[in-house]
Amino acid sequence: MPYQDSLPILIGCLVAAGVCVWLWRMAGQAIWLVLALAVGAAGIAAAAVDHLTITDREELELLLPRLARAVQEKDLTTLLAAIAPEVRPVQRQAEDAVKRSRPSQVVITKLEVEVNQTTKPLTAVAELLVRVAGQVADQNEATGIVAATVTLEKRGHWLITGCDVRPAEPLGGRR
Repeated sequence: MPYQDSLPILIGCLVAAGVCVWLWRMAGQAIWLVLALAVGAAGIAAAAVDHLTITDREELELLLPRLARAVQEKDLTTLLAAIAPEVRPVQRQAEDAVKRSRPSQVVITKLEVEVNQTTKPLTAVAELLVRVAGQVADQNEATGIVAATVTLEKRGHWLITGCDVRPAEPLGGRR
């Protein structure tokens, strides 16, 4: 993932290109102009590659909010398609949670993804804090924050292979 965040590379290359243009104007040697163009083009190329390439981590950072929206909209088809077929308890847990609650808002407030590139197929662990607002059973509207650890495996596309949901600790467990 060399182009995970290309903004520092782009800024560095543009600054270096600016210095080379300044040297070209001061010294009058064409090599500085050629070097400025090459360094500027390298920075722009890095930014273009970063923009056009979606890494596994970025793919997960897009998938998990989409699944949160599916829960909010009670879209069981989208939700169950993202869960590996062999983990029936997770599928049942997801179905029960969606059917039992009437969420008006499901928002991921914190998302940390770690992809293990050494395993075949690729695996990942996502740590989430999720704010859920809505009704559970016939109670009044309430808002709560839950923490979740989601394990995923890439089989052509990412599938959830495990999910541990628990109440969030205040201040992330810090004292």
